[in-house]
Amino acid sequence: MRLEYKMESGIKGAEEMCRSRSSIAARENHRLRHQHGRGPCNIFILDTSSSLGEEGFRQMKEAFTDILDEYANHQNIDENVAVITCGRHTEFQRYYSNHYEDIKQALDNVEIGGPSPLTVAMYLSLESLKRDVSHSYVMGSFHIHPRIILISDGRPTDFTESISDDCPSNETERDASHLSDITRHIGKKHPIFCIPVGRNPDLRLLEFISAQSRGGKMINFRESKQFAKYSLNTKIASNLSFTMENDGNDRERILTSLVCTFPEKVFTEMDLNDIYEICSKKFLYQPIDENTQEEKDAYEERDPRMPSLGSRVKRGRDWRYPDQDKFGPGTVIGHSKRDGWLNVEWDTGSIHKYRYGSTGLKPDKFDVQVCNEPRILNDELIATGCNVTRGPDWVWNDQDGGTGNIGSVLRVGRDGIVLVQWENGRRGTYRFGNYGFFDLKLCDPFSPEVTRYHLKKAALTSSVETEPCTKEDQGLASKSSNDKTVEKTKKPILHVAKGKYFRNDIVSNKPSDIDTDGPTYPCTRNQWLWKDDNGQWNQYSREVNARINQSYKRDQNSSVIVTIQDKGYRVVMAKSKQINLATREIAEVKLLKNDSSP
Repeated sequence: MRLEYKMESGIKGAEEMCRSRSSIAARENHRLRHQHGRGPCNIFILDTSSSLGEEGFRQMKEAFTDILDEYANHQNIDENVAVITCGRHTEFQRYYSNHYEDIKQALDNVEIGGPSPLTVAMYLSLESLKRDVSHSYVMGSFHIHPRIILISDGRPTDFTESISDDCPSNETERDASHLSDITRHIGKKHPIFCIPVGRNPDLRLLEFISAQSRGGKMINFRESKQFAKYSLNTKIASNLSFTMENDGNDRERILTSLVCTFPEKVFTEMDLNDIYEICSKKFLYQPIDENTQEEKDAYEERDPRMPSLGSRVKRGRDWRYPDQDKFGPGTVIGHSKRDGWLNVEWDTGSIHKYRYGSTGLKPDKFDVQVCNEPRILNDELIATGCNVTRGPDWVWNDQDGGTGNIGSVLRVGRDGIVLVQWENGRRGTYRFGNYGFFDLKLCDPFSPEVTRYHLKKAALTSSVETEPCTKEDQGLASKSSNDKTVEKTKKPILHVAKGKYFRNDIVSNKPSDIDTDGPTYPCTRNQWLWKDDNGQWNQYSREVNARINQSYKRDQNSSVIVTIQDKGYRVVMAKSKQINLATREIAEVKLLKNDSSP
């Protein structure tokens, strides 16, 4: 008990000392505000500890210098830079300034050595991130919030006592936990970008730190120059002709707008990727005080009456929005702090908030409803909404609740790190391609196990706004995951060709996904039809037809994923084909224009 009390006292004392030093640094930063740049605010934390090794120390200096050189190439952005070194001496080397050559000289007298009190460095930055010292920089409708750029091997040491040097024995889980706690606090409002360097960086911790912050991510040190153009590319994105509410996830439209707005400018492929990423995550660049998108709370599960994280949804009875969903399904990624609101990421990649149940209005409003439409990948390795189980490189004990349990992907990072919610309610980040490691493997979206998983989620939702399931599905949901007789207990299917799904026990007042009333054709123009094995042409439903037409209008050579009777199909307009994603069987499709007969 005495040892624990001493340790707790040491932590509190160290925190108070760090906060005191942070306040002093903030006052000095404020006093020197005449040298501040007017652009975005960046606090660099440069790890100089001995654990980096000589090569890591060189990488750190190279990455930092590359970023400053690129800042100097874009004086109109006027980046604001402060520097904290972390090693034998953990202190501000430079307060906010736009004198980049002078800032680079700050490292001339810094030597490698000492421990890695990264937690102290984060505490030092706290007060200097506040409004009276730093500022959010506004570019059109984009607000660039003050950010931290950590160049380190991510191996923190004890910050409660002085350590002469860094060695593996000084790196404990407790130190990593303290660093995670302070960065979680900072990351609620500010992005934290981590650039791994050194002979053996802790990539898992650095990815965790950046992923839990508001818009942060991990950067390869060789791409430091490109990262330095992030503010410049944000300014370019702010000039494109689309709103904060719509079409930020449409890469084709974004790039078309880019060419039209900047016809003389040449963009690299990496610039295009950055601009698209910025546009697709516009909610990260809104004022922090606005409630339009509370990204810091986006992945929290708060209300047991609402669909659990990972549930699949589609537009519901009270839908009042344009085609934000592109007529397709999406995934619940979180519950908002506002009562009765969900955070949904559509399969197109856009994220929006929707009403589900009690919002203080009478009657309750349901913009979305729970459905059983699986996530179908479209040229991706993995995506939000996919279902996974533990993979070949799994090293996380029973975080997933045990072998065979299924989880839902809530977020996919660019570096092969994904956020997953498991059946037992636990969430965690895992590798899926990160440095060649796969902690997870994808589930077959049409397997009985995945169907049971989603039907179980739907059954746990107390609201009536759940898509009705068939008797067959109800029976499927009640079976245990190790039941080997699932296939034998299925209800019979009408005798039609394989790949055409019409179940004979569905009783629903919903409009059908497919109209099959024989040769009676619509009077509307641009009606798409598909041909069955008997040579009969069948109409697509109005909703599916509208989605196909929308893709066709945008690009006649494109294809579109549609869901019919809970089955996924790819419609390839240019080749007049419909491909069953499960069986790969092909049916002919055609476009009926005007009032012509097929």
